[in-house]
Amino acid sequence: MSTSQNISGGRAPGFMDNQGTLFGHPKGLMVLFFTEMWERFSYYGMRGILVLFLVSTTHGGYGWTNEEALELYGTYTMFVYLMSIPGGILADRYLGQKKAVIIGGFTLVAGHFLMAYPPEWAFYTALVLIVLGTGLLKPNISTMVGGLYREGDGRRDSGFTIFYMGINLGALLASLIVGYVGEVYGWHYGFSLAGFGMVLGQVVFIWGRKYLHGIGNLTKEEKNEDKIFTKDQPKPAHSGFLGFNRNEWDRIIVILISFIIVLVFWASFEQAGGLMNLYALQYTDRFVFGWEVPTAWLQGLNAFFILSLGGIVASIWIALAKKGKNPPSIFKMGLGTSILGIGFIFMVFASLQRNSSADGLSSLHWLVFAYLFHTIGELALSPVSLSFITKVAPKRIVASMMGLYFAVTGLGNKLASLIGIWAQRLGELEIFMYIAGFTIVLGLILMILTKRINKLTHGMEDKKIDEEQAQTGQLLEAEMS
Repeated sequence: MSTSQNISGGRAPGFMDNQGTLFGHPKGLMVLFFTEMWERFSYYGMRGILVLFLVSTTHGGYGWTNEEALELYGTYTMFVYLMSIPGGILADRYLGQKKAVIIGGFTLVAGHFLMAYPPEWAFYTALVLIVLGTGLLKPNISTMVGGLYREGDGRRDSGFTIFYMGINLGALLASLIVGYVGEVYGWHYGFSLAGFGMVLGQVVFIWGRKYLHGIGNLTKEEKNEDKIFTKDQPKPAHSGFLGFNRNEWDRIIVILISFIIVLVFWASFEQAGGLMNLYALQYTDRFVFGWEVPTAWLQGLNAFFILSLGGIVASIWIALAKKGKNPPSIFKMGLGTSILGIGFIFMVFASLQRNSSADGLSSLHWLVFAYLFHTIGELALSPVSLSFITKVAPKRIVASMMGLYFAVTGLGNKLASLIGIWAQRLGELEIFMYIAGFTIVLGLILMILTKRINKLTHGMEDKKIDEEQAQTGQLLEAEMS
């Protein structure tokens, strides 16, 4: 995917200034906010109950084994991320982001409503449609946000924050509404409810196109040194292996190190929708004051904590930056990985309690604390990992590095499902202990070796990156949530 104006959103055309504002921002931001909120409502609603539906023997569930459910879940979530790459390329070269969002949205509507139909052929067809639809919509709606602002516009960062809140608000509402309907009234009703959410998103987007005039249309690509080389853009002369000099290879190596961190982090974090979801269903006492909390509601804790703590974490980094003490990205990624590991210590305690209790159940608060620390770890790692790429990668391969990030994240989701399958054979206690120990130690090693690793960046992280690169990183980070 190109990192020219098609990823960043480009510069806002002059006539955007005359299309009105709402709460100090372009009205188009609210259109994209609500469209993305309902798209994330449909995605996280379906994601939150998928494994529960597959293992359930009631309300039309398929009654699969835990291993079978986790394997399919991992494959599905992996392709959701991988298809974002061709989805972005199609929009850049043939459709434009606006058309890609509309086509992707209607494909998602068809997929979610087909999920409401019981036969397995319909189920598998629906998953394919949802993967394809998400691949078209997911990477493209976010890129349109940047087109609402001129470069250097002081409202841009707060606009990104508002858009990011829409993502998490949709995820929170999905876990509460779709999860409850699916568990209490029937899984297929839950799936269809996710479809209605996507319909609302499409209605909002199509109605609001008048506030997106000139944004997300297919345009001729501008010459940009971040692009992958084409016939129209001859490869510049560079000495060294494969055209990269020693300085650039060092920077590529440090990015590959960050990819390993990202792979480990998401392979651990994404236990939320698989192994930890099953643990909440089968081994957790979810009764609170005599009322049983729906399993899928716990999937909303991550979004709730992000909405509650995101501003606090961001203010901490800002305060440290003002004092000249803002840690390097590698340190933050190591810190986030270790905090994630602390979250799994609570799952170790939960497993120990379950093994010693008469009813074979553990207390609900262990899961709450686990999700809390997982979210804090995410807030420390996710908002820096992609912006790190935009700062450190040689400019002519930033697009390729972005694509690799999506691929690594998708592989992390698949690895998460494999870890969940191993837990069915080795036991949850052992797996939670291994994850906690490995991630905490890895994070500590990274923090200790930060200065040595950071030398490979040759000072690129300390340089002020241009507005377009910063925008690219922020938007893509939000979309990885």
